Amino acid sequence: MTHRFVLVSAAALLFLSASLHAQPGAKPLRDDDVVARVNGTPIYRKAVREVVQGVLSVEDSQPDPTAVGKLAGEAMNSLVALELLCQESQARGVKVSDTAVDEEIARSKGRFPDARAFDQALKAKGMSEADLRRDTRKTMAVNLLLEGAVWKDVHVDAEQVRDFYEKNHEEFKHPAEIRASRILIRVSAGATVPERNAAKQRASGVLAKVQGGADFAQLARENSQDPASAPQGGDLGYFAKGEMDPAFEKEAFALAPGQLSAVITTPYGFEIIKVTDRRSAGYQPFEEVQERIRAVLIKSEKQERQADFVARLRQKAKVDLVEPAAP
Repeated sequence: MTHRFVLVSAAALLFLSASLHAQPGAKPLRDDDVVARVNGTPIYRKAVREVVQGVLSVEDSQPDPTAVGKLAGEAMNSLVALELLCQESQARGVKVSDTAVDEEIARSKGRFPDARAFDQALKAKGMSEADLRRDTRKTMAVNLLLEGAVWKDVHVDAEQVRDFYEKNHEEFKHPAEIRASRILIRVSAGATVPERNAAKQRASGVLAKVQGGADFAQLARENSQDPASAPQGGDLGYFAKGEMDPAFEKEAFALAPGQLSAVITTPYGFEIIKVTDRRSAGYQPFEEVQERIRAVLIKSEKQERQADFVARLRQKAKVDLVEPAAP
């Protein structure tokens, strides 16, 4: 089992594991809301649901009910793993400084358009900033535990990288592709007309700045609400036809490198697209993919070590699964 939800930033806590425990002042959760107990500490159905919703919110397509059910099971196992790691970090006396917590929360605030949006996100989750500080400290302690006790000597050498490339050469074959960047202003399915108009107006304002000479990547980092691409300046990498939303693809593949789209409407909201490159079908050269291969191999090794570590913790712990997690 790959615990994909364990390592989260303070900002991600707002959307993934913020409700791992009942929050002060929130409506008390009933015993039948508990889906698991880890050494007596409850994990609630609401936490599982919010993890699943957080993952689905960044997917380009919605999975079928069977896939959602599987995702819920993975989310519950990941929350169990997170609690086991949290308890182990406490048992080992792992400490996180106030300064480190302050810096992490400052980075989280910087991912929101303004302080008001950050405060609204906290409020929507029934959290105060003190709650966020507490959960951020716990999560950072887990990271320190993993870095110090599990991952400290993970290493991938050049020979391993080259060997992976040679043995998996077909994986680097690609059809004709384009490389594009996006700025996404999200609009929820239930948004009102004024909310949609406000989002479109915001997107139009961003487009005007780009057309006026402002840097697309910087504006994407500051304005895009796609958490996967915004930190990379909106860059989506290379993709072929059939991999993205049809409305997005139709506009993107009609652009030449360097061209900008108008503000377009997709199922996720309003978007601005910039195409940065096109390439014919072929194989990606080793020099282009070697760092990506290295990162994949390192991540894989970390995941295996983390899974083994969590499995050992679980063997020593009392983990009661009360009932299957509902999607």
